[in-house]
Amino acid sequence: MRGIGLLLKRSGCHSLASASSLSSRRLWFSSTRSTLCPHHTQVTQLQQGEGVLKGSKKKQAEDKWKLPDTPCRTRFAPSPTGYLHLGSLRTALFNYLLAKATGGQFILRIEDTDQTRLVHDAEQRLFNDLRWAGLSWDEGPDVQGPYGPYRQSERLSLYDEHANQLIHEGKAYRCFCSPEDLERHKQAAHESGESTAYPGTCRNVPLEESDDRAAKGEKYAVRFKSSDKPVIIEDILYTRYRKREPEEDFIIRKRDGFPTYHFANIVDDRAMKITHVIRGAEWLISTPKHVELYNAFGWEPPKFAHVGLLVDEERQKLSKRHKGVDMSWYKDNQIPPEALLNFAVLLGWSQKSGEPDFMTLQDMVDRFSFKFSKGDIVVSFDKLPYLHEKHFEHLLRQEPPNLPRLQSYLINPIRDMITAVENARAGTPEGALEETTIHNIPLLSLASPVPQTQESPASTQDYILRALRTAKSIKPDLELFLSQNRYAFWTLPPSVLSKNFDETPSLQHAKLDGEEASPSVVMRFIVEQLSDIVSSKGEEGSPEEEKTEVEEWTAEKIKPVVDATVKAVSVSDPETGEPIKGAGGYKFLRWALLAGDHGPGLVSVMELLGRKETMKRLITSYKVALEKEKAENGGSGSGTIDAVATGLGLALFDLF
Repeated sequence: MRGIGLLLKRSGCHSLASASSLSSRRLWFSSTRSTLCPHHTQVTQLQQGEGVLKGSKKKQAEDKWKLPDTPCRTRFAPSPTGYLHLGSLRTALFNYLLAKATGGQFILRIEDTDQTRLVHDAEQRLFNDLRWAGLSWDEGPDVQGPYGPYRQSERLSLYDEHANQLIHEGKAYRCFCSPEDLERHKQAAHESGESTAYPGTCRNVPLEESDDRAAKGEKYAVRFKSSDKPVIIEDILYTRYRKREPEEDFIIRKRDGFPTYHFANIVDDRAMKITHVIRGAEWLISTPKHVELYNAFGWEPPKFAHVGLLVDEERQKLSKRHKGVDMSWYKDNQIPPEALLNFAVLLGWSQKSGEPDFMTLQDMVDRFSFKFSKGDIVVSFDKLPYLHEKHFEHLLRQEPPNLPRLQSYLINPIRDMITAVENARAGTPEGALEETTIHNIPLLSLASPVPQTQESPASTQDYILRALRTAKSIKPDLELFLSQNRYAFWTLPPSVLSKNFDETPSLQHAKLDGEEASPSVVMRFIVEQLSDIVSSKGEEGSPEEEKTEVEEWTAEKIKPVVDATVKAVSVSDPETGEPIKGAGGYKFLRWALLAGDHGPGLVSVMELLGRKETMKRLITSYKVALEKEKAENGGSGSGTIDAVATGLGLALFDLF
């Protein structure tokens, strides 16, 4: 029998499964409200006007997506036979969101019945990875709760009790067939082209004989007596679903005394009062077994929602070889867990139209609904860098600051890179600096670090945080951020200012208040204007020369002075002579403060650098411009650029 994946692929439909088939059996879907695919010949009761939802039909769809008004109890039940991966994290997240959105409880249960495949550290890593991702649980192995224990290996007596109940009600039976006998039957049936399903050898063994053989120590498994007709199940996404053929008599208790997944799963969900089960579509084909067991006990099943399988771009199920499957990949790439959860929630779930993709965990809780996507979900990592950047920006805006997160993902990595650059500068011979680049920063382009990064750990942390908040945007590539914003962390060598001056010819075509002015005159004017922020007059009656520093150096204080200063300066295109649009004073300021580098607004840069460092850079730039003019005039200098003649005084220049 060909699988549904091939059937749907041939019909040209995007649906529950494609390249990775859910089963080798054909599936039968029946729906009065929605269909798996309008062209699939095995989908019945197609909607009138299929493909278009109008009026009451649209409301029906919206009602289907709505969450219950009562609290939901959900669970994430991983097996410690492996580690948490992207698909299982998404399952945990969907169940967590449903519980929190309805005021219910989220339970963590460890399904460790497959004792032969347990990985010794898998359980602890599951706890660690879930907590790292930001998910917590109300009940579980490590926090307990009213329905524990929460490890299946500690609940064996409960499964035995329920298995024996089914046996004595005639709904299950002991199977004494050895694994070797069963394998021989399968092989013979396969070779003859017959069904390899269990032939029912022990189905009719009398209960008295079965009890006697078990009492004598004969090994056995327990098989459930399946219905001779396929069972229809209800699903939030697919409405109604059934397999084409009935189940064979499947095992619910293995010969080693442990229950199978299918049996322990339903016993635990019932005992723990689970109301909703959200899981991957690969479990849809097993759900009829679970519903049959619920029916046998007379229990109402929980509500099921089977969400699309995660596949790669070749429509193959994601495996360990794919990047971004294991949680360690996100940790190694410094992707914050908030960005990972944001990425995971968009894999098969849709929010209301117009809502932004960026979401905090609380946003996800507030917006959650049952609006899941049918069919395979092709995982593309194209959106991850965008979400990464947005969550960095959100982290930087948070008040009060989330210092542990900031330190882990932003402050400490940048601090460590600064240290690495400084170590390289100290260990590189002066003659080799020109050829040496660390973290994409040529060492020759740097002078000493700004004082704020050298004073104390607290001062360094505070300064790096302010620098991050000053930046226009924070890309996930922090090495690129440091390179592009190097002059927020290191002072400017005069050689770099000189080189950039030569590469910016418009600086030599400036006007001040409409009159032609040399670069040094413009820079002297800028220093004069900004010096009013640097110092203020002392007490009334004191000599004007005696000045005290102003305590505030804030954007609010700086901006009005800068705005007035830059408007007095204009620059022209050296080739056309046409004025360059915008206040030319900004071009001089950007050259003086950042060697012409693009970056944040200059008022913000000045506030970040502080009063002393800002004025030091402006005066250094003045001196560079002055030296350029002297060299151009044959070393004689210009008679119009004397500092004293402008009333500025040499004292301020000599401070630096």
